[in-house]
Amino acid sequence: MERCLRLFKQDYFISEMNTVTVEKRDHQQPFPLHDHDFNEIVIVCSGNGLYHWNDYVYPITSGDILYINQKDVHGYESVNNLKLDNILYLRESLFLSSTIESYLPKVTAKHNERFWRIQPSYLKLLSPLIEQLAVESKKNNLASVHLSEALFLQLVILLDRIKQAPKLALPTATHQLDLLFTALHNSIATPFNIDVFCKENHIASRSLSRLFKSQTGMTITGYLQKRRLCDAMSLLRTTNYSISKIAAECGYDDSNYFSAVFKKLTNQTPSEYRAKFNDKKE
Repeated sequence: MERCLRLFKQDYFISEMNTVTVEKRDHQQPFPLHDHDFNEIVIVCSGNGLYHWNDYVYPITSGDILYINQKDVHGYESVNNLKLDNILYLRESLFLSSTIESYLPKVTAKHNERFWRIQPSYLKLLSPLIEQLAVESKKNNLASVHLSEALFLQLVILLDRIKQAPKLALPTATHQLDLLFTALHNSIATPFNIDVFCKENHIASRSLSRLFKSQTGMTITGYLQKRRLCDAMSLLRTTNYSISKIAAECGYDDSNYFSAVFKKLTNQTPSEYRAKFNDKKE
């Protein structure tokens, strides 16, 4: 079995005393599958890409939040102007562990409990806090370590509050995006018609399309296609379903067309993609 790249805490934390640090990636490049001996919160600030996470693949874009555990295998590909704020932390060594734990997903939480999204407008609330944490976490005196953890606690509380905030409290534009993302995520195996969606929700389709493109860097159709292909990648890696069954599960009536779209994105056919991961398991 092929070993993935391993990252170590001593290469990111400036001393053994420090328990939190920030790694900003203004131009995240494709990065191979890897794991590490620390935990991480990934905040997607802008752009988009494909995110491999254990046996799953997700399209990520502005506002996505991911809680990565130690030894999770993950990596990036097909990135497009992807900007990330990565907050690294040593979960078992935090001085404020008992309090911080209340605002983090459980270690045993499933993927869908550790991957969610906030409306991009909320990123402006997080930015000053992350900037202050980035500065403080590069100091190795005890006061700065404690302040870094206090700032980290503020960050995880704020993220939790945003997640729990009533949907009705969202501004009109961001509420429209929230409705659209929900509809897209529920349309993997079924056709999605933007005009019908907008008519049902009393939204102007052209203004929604412009809003979606400005926030994600993708068209609505492009995002849905990536989402469907990500699900197909996961099924190819984790099931023995036929190519035609996977195509149908991911919204493609024609398996030949599905294969053509898949190859255009990944530079390999679905069968070649599956074989590559089967070889790694042997």
